[in-house]
Amino acid sequence: MKKISYILCLLSLSFTSCTKVIDIDLPTAEPRLVVEGNLDFDRMGATDTLFVKLSLTTDYFNLEIPPVNNALVRISDKQGHLFLLRELAQTGRYYTTEIAKPTDGDTFKLQVEYDNDLYEATETYTSSPEILEIIQERENFFDTDYYVLRVYFQDTPRANQNLNYYYFFYQYAERAPHPRVLSNEYAKGNRMESLFIIHEDAVPGEKVELEFAQISRNYHDFAMSFFDAIDNGGGPFQVPSGRIIGNIKNLTTPEKEALGYFRVIEKQSATHTIFEQQKK
Repeated sequence: MKKISYILCLLSLSFTSCTKVIDIDLPTAEPRLVVEGNLDFDRMGATDTLFVKLSLTTDYFNLEIPPVNNALVRISDKQGHLFLLRELAQTGRYYTTEIAKPTDGDTFKLQVEYDNDLYEATETYTSSPEILEIIQERENFFDTDYYVLRVYFQDTPRANQNLNYYYFFYQYAERAPHPRVLSNEYAKGNRMESLFIIHEDAVPGEKVELEFAQISRNYHDFAMSFFDAIDNGGGPFQVPSGRIIGNIKNLTTPEKEALGYFRVIEKQSATHTIFEQQKK
């Protein structure tokens, strides 16, 4: 049990303040493994440095996320090649530079051995369409003028799946990132658009970092659940919207689930510099 003290201030009828310290016993759960397995192959790069980040869940009020050190992390492909990942300076980030760029349909398996448990996940690689155009506009929303980015790409239907799914990640200045996912449900085979409204205080010369990739249906559903949980977040006593199920399975102790996801994508990156534009 972990104790948290907080100050309860009450005003008496005579407006005299008083202070009382109350200790509350809060239950703490056993730490669970968190896996951020991002095999993000760069569309333009010749070689790739691929990372898997391992950490542990911790108490709500703990600002430090404990890294997982000295785990055994390996990735195998469908040809049977095995790649052992090395940890970067006790950071919980494990990396490799040895995996060649895959082709559509290539399957990868991630295995993590930690604390006498074996965790495993499998994901299939899908290449991404090219970003065709990035357009900046000045638009008015709710009586406020914003710089707006419109990112365009061409959707290409695939014979082995009903819908395509896409991932965008926008980072403006030092502000919180804006990840999002979408599908081609209403735009099959068409030129598609992603809209990003930059913060109202944005000024010319500042930069917006953009990442884009086509993703699997499973990762799309996981990301949607994850983003919903963030959007609906409240204080430490708010009930979560639901369990967020990833694709990391504990083969040794199934009831001891891991959190996170193992994805394999072809990522495109771009930087847009905001330029002066007249209000409409």
